[in-house]
This record gives sequence, C-alpha cells and structure tokens, in this order.
Amino acid sequence: MSVGAQRVGWIDDLGHVERFAVRWLRHWERDPSGQAQLQEALATGFGEARARNVTAVFADLMELANVYGRRKLCRHACHCQCLGADEAIFAHLVETAANGDAEDAAMLAALMVRPDMAMCFAGLAAEFGMAMAALARSLPARPSRPSAQSASRPDSPAKQMMSRMLH
Repeated sequence: MSVGAQRVGWIDDLGHVERFAVRWLRHWERDPSGQAQLQEALATGFGEARARNVTAVFADLMELANVYGRRKLCRHACHCQCLGADEAIFAHLVETAANGDAEDAAMLAALMVRPDMAMCFAGLAAEFGMAMAALARSLPARPSRPSAQSASRPDSPAKQMMSRMLH
C-alpha cells in the first residue's frame, strides 16, 4: 500500500469544506454518476454558470496535479469512510488556501506538485475552497437530534443532494 493511501483519519472528522474537497477528489474522473451528482448540487446551490466555473477550476486543479504532481494522488473508494494521507493533505490545502493563508497553502501544495507550480496549485485550491465554503454556508444548520416535526417533513431534493455531498 502506498503511503498516500494509508488511513490517517475519518471523513466524519472533517469540516464541510474539507469533506467537499475529498468527495470531489474521489469522484473526479472515477465515478461519472457521482461526479454528476456533485455538479448538480453545485448548480442547485450556485446556479448553472457558477457551477460550470467551479467545475472548470477543479478540472484545472486536477490537470495540474496530473501533469506536475510528484506522483499520482492516492484516493480511497468514493463511499469509503476512511481518510487517506493524500486526501487529508489535499483537504487541508483547500481549506487553508480558502482561508487566505497563501504561504501555508503553497507549502502544502509543494508536497503534491513541483515547487515551481505550488503557488498556481494553491491559487486554484483557494478558488475552489472559497466556492466550497460558500456552498457549506448555504446548508441549513443540522440539529444533533431531529425534532418530531422536522422528522416528519422530508427535505427538498436540493437539500437532500447537498446533504449527500457531506456524507
């Protein structure tokens, strides 16, 4: 087993932005139906135009990883609850970059791509991460225990889709 695939944690331990990043990483170029669900959730949350833009940013991020990556990124299965080492670094990069910590993001990016491409990679991660943060803010707060009233009301299809992105 590659070091990048070793379990270092659990998906449920991640915040929304990091969890979105791992889900996108896992589904990209691997699971067309899952990728379509992610894009549909973006369109529901942002509208078609912004969803296409965010998808293009992620495509550019993955292209940089494929062309300039130190090695191929290891990913767990799409529905696996484990968090692999490469996934954890990618998730932390996306959140760090989205929070505006450019130097720390570049350092994390340099673990994944050639040093001369780290700032570009971190910049794309920031743009993607800010979109994921905006999407996370649009989600309703989830109570720890559903009330009897909310348990009897099904969520709208859009809310159900965004909730599936998190789990």
